[in-house]
Amino acid sequence: MDKKAFHLYIHLPFCVRRCGYCDFYSETGKLGRANGYVGALLAELEDCGEILGPLKTVYLGGGTPALIGKDLLERLLGGVPARPADGAEVTMEANPTTITGKLAVSLKDAGITRVSLGAQSFMPRLRQNLGRGGQAGAVRRAVDLLRDAGFSNVGLDMIFGIPGQEINDLRLDIEAALELRPEHISYYELSATESGQYRRRWRAELDAQKLRGRLFYETVVDSMQAAGYAWYETSSFALPGRECRHNLAYWQGADFVGLGAGAWSTVGLRRWRNLEDIEAYVAGNGQVARDNELLSHKERIRERLVLGLRRSSGVDISEVDSAIDRDELDLILGAGFLQKSGNMLRLTREGRFIGNEVCARLIRC
Repeated sequence: MDKKAFHLYIHLPFCVRRCGYCDFYSETGKLGRANGYVGALLAELEDCGEILGPLKTVYLGGGTPALIGKDLLERLLGGVPARPADGAEVTMEANPTTITGKLAVSLKDAGITRVSLGAQSFMPRLRQNLGRGGQAGAVRRAVDLLRDAGFSNVGLDMIFGIPGQEINDLRLDIEAALELRPEHISYYELSATESGQYRRRWRAELDAQKLRGRLFYETVVDSMQAAGYAWYETSSFALPGRECRHNLAYWQGADFVGLGAGAWSTVGLRRWRNLEDIEAYVAGNGQVARDNELLSHKERIRERLVLGLRRSSGVDISEVDSAIDRDELDLILGAGFLQKSGNMLRLTREGRFIGNEVCARLIRC
């Protein structure tokens, strides 16, 4: 295969307990498989050698990656350094409760350059409604420990629209997050699948929160921008130069390889997903059954349009022109939800709050 991918995702699907609203593949009670799982990851990495070029970004997600422990993390990361290019961004997601001083130092020594902490909320009542363990103080302690270990790129993942959350609760959460001055903050609106237990438990509250979603979203954006964070992607805010380069690669439509059970990959027009089965992944030493899909050029261009419009910089219209309904484009431009500057097409501030609806109308059927 001549096409090369320069971005690598590694999925570590181990959790102490699953959050009811989470759609990512993870399992509890499977840590006994962690050693074999890491071996299978390294075997799959070796098999992907012809696809991968010098890596620009590496991202360890989950699940809760740190649960596999310092030694296995070092073993895993030790198998990757031969591939990253100089200056590569290497991110690990972390539950704040898993961060210790020793682990923070080990992560730094192993080559992690960026840690993204799942904070969600600083309010005990709201954390309980999310089914999250640990206290808000764990987030502050984790940030302090990472700073002490020399990390200068720390992100927080936050959620709004939590059952029971009022607008003042949101403002207090934002204030607490900004006090820690992380380099990056992602703020997601809570979503839960229709058939899931979490939605059944909180259906009325989630429906009520949806009606206030625009107010909450605007509050987040206004607060972040006032604090000096750029709203560079739909749900992402960063201090200057601290955008998540791995996620930017996704939104730019770059090719990437995903390792591990449940991980997705897209290289050229080929897309595949490893099946969500830890045992099968370990038993096959990384050679797990996959769902494969061959994309059309039209599909890739449509994806590039939708993903590109998530970014504040927008998308080069010459690269996505065939996916655009020109009549709708003129109407949306006239309504003030899109703006065109040279070849760049981007959502206006108003358009960014209804980006999904704008894209649905813009794409040629």
